[in-house]
Amino acid sequence: MQVNEYKKLIKPLALSGLLALTSGLAMAEEVPAGTVISKDNLDSLQDKTFEGIPVRDLLTDKFEMWIRNHNLTMKLGPSKEPELNPSYLDASKNKAGEARLNPDTKMVENYTAGIPFLDVSADDPNAGYKLAWNHYYANPITGDNWIAVGDVTVVEADNGTVDRFEAISAKMLLEGRTAIEPTNVGNEDEHASYLLVLSKPYDVAGLGIFTKQYNTGKVDDAWAYVKSIRRTRRIAGGQSWMDPQPKMDLLNDDNQAINAFPLWYTDWEVVDKRWILGVTTAQNPNVEHEYSNLVEQSEPYWNPINVTWEPKEVFVIEATPPAEHPYGKKVLYMDTNYPLIYHSEIYDKKGDFWRMWRQSYAPITTGNGEPALGFLHTQAIDFQRQRATYIDIVSMKQNTPELTPESFSPQVLKQAASGELSDIAR
Repeated sequence: MQVNEYKKLIKPLALSGLLALTSGLAMAEEVPAGTVISKDNLDSLQDKTFEGIPVRDLLTDKFEMWIRNHNLTMKLGPSKEPELNPSYLDASKNKAGEARLNPDTKMVENYTAGIPFLDVSADDPNAGYKLAWNHYYANPITGDNWIAVGDVTVVEADNGTVDRFEAISAKMLLEGRTAIEPTNVGNEDEHASYLLVLSKPYDVAGLGIFTKQYNTGKVDDAWAYVKSIRRTRRIAGGQSWMDPQPKMDLLNDDNQAINAFPLWYTDWEVVDKRWILGVTTAQNPNVEHEYSNLVEQSEPYWNPINVTWEPKEVFVIEATPPAEHPYGKKVLYMDTNYPLIYHSEIYDKKGDFWRMWRQSYAPITTGNGEPALGFLHTQAIDFQRQRATYIDIVSMKQNTPELTPESFSPQVLKQAASGELSDIAR
């Protein structure tokens, strides 16, 4: 079952309805695919339409700021539905209606596999929680397992590159698996094993964290590699999800936009349903490519290039973290049809805009031969500090039988320090 079949289960593609909804704008000029939005033509394009949507309505205020103040350009392309794993879509269909959100505890009950809540209405008072659980259990990028090697570049707006290193991120889902039998491979309360570690150069190799995540709210078990003694040591995992990622403009909680047990956040609220521009047709990360062809090599040194931006209907979700969290609020832009987050806006404790996280998604083939969605790069832009982290994915594996639950243990940190993990990940 492909995405278009899956969408029939929940709602029709909004494009035809969109044209009806915007019939009052029938006299507005429609711009063609290939049009490039820039600060030079932004004002003249605002009231024109693309696929029936006014250009001004496709741009959030933060993206408009990015265009006007930091020279972002956005090439428009036709809407295309990505191919997701057929086994993932089948599980979502076959298990539809089984999962239930407890209205009092906000915990999910009777979940087995696939997307827990297929048809979420923005008017549902629990919509935010349902969408948070959808992402936690069934982010389509994760699959049953994935491992990615990233060429990480840290830039400053006026100086360009200030640091560069290699990082490896990996996840093994221990429950709700849809492509590789069995469905559950951990203990009853285990959700996933997660890794983020630097692998090059030698002086930082092994710096990172390995965590075991749980589906009950129990704090993560966490381990770090102590390079001076060449040993992996267990650390206090209770706060590790809020810690900064090594050398980057991200927290561990920012991986895939949100990487926390949902109820560690104090609230999830859907505040809007709208259209934005997102990228799902970027280059396959496993095809050789050059960093200079993906990011503008002039100030501010963080603008993505050579990608096509398409209209995407999203839920706008406000996530409120606990008081001890470094952030005051996250605003997440999640596709209305599956729990894919295109970007997030991050605010500080004073309520001021601080950072943006975003990804460009790309079609890939999984290790067991299925079509799937991966990602070409991750960006984290700190607009307050005027610096950014760009993670160019140079190798990505998803649902590969080569990775097993036994592959994920605290010892992978030592493997990264020795260079062994890089060979496995490529």
